[in-house]
Amino acid sequence: MLVVAIPPMVDFLEDMQMSSDTNDLLSSLLMARSEAVTRNSTVSLCKIDPNSPTACDNSESWQSGWIAFEDLDADGVRDGGEEILETYLGMGESTSVTSTGFANYLSYRPSGATNTNGNLTICVNSTIAQDIVINATGRPRIAESSCP
Repeated sequence: MLVVAIPPMVDFLEDMQMSSDTNDLLSSLLMARSEAVTRNSTVSLCKIDPNSPTACDNSESWQSGWIAFEDLDADGVRDGGEEILETYLGMGESTSVTSTGFANYLSYRPSGATNTNGNLTICVNSTIAQDIVINATGRPRIAESSCP
């Protein structure tokens, strides 16, 4: 009976991990966009080292975590005096994130538009994936994908 029950349970757990990680990133993107419009200021998200979560770290990957901050000079790097709006300390160990268009950071302008368009692909155990697609107007949406 266990032989029959275990594969569907593993699939279920992978699906839950992917949904959770995708929703966490999507939530941060929506918050950053909203804050950019509300504050009439650029708000950026950048990758961080979870052991040093107050500075951007381009050597890390998106799955390691990110911060959202008011980016007063709109350079995608958190400088002293730029307020951190949210910190996320990393996804599950089985999750990987690849990006097209947002290698190190993503910025929302006061209009709610982004610095560029692209996507973030969330993949769990190299088996299931979803994309967060962000168009130039800044609107993120979830789309089906496959692991790279």
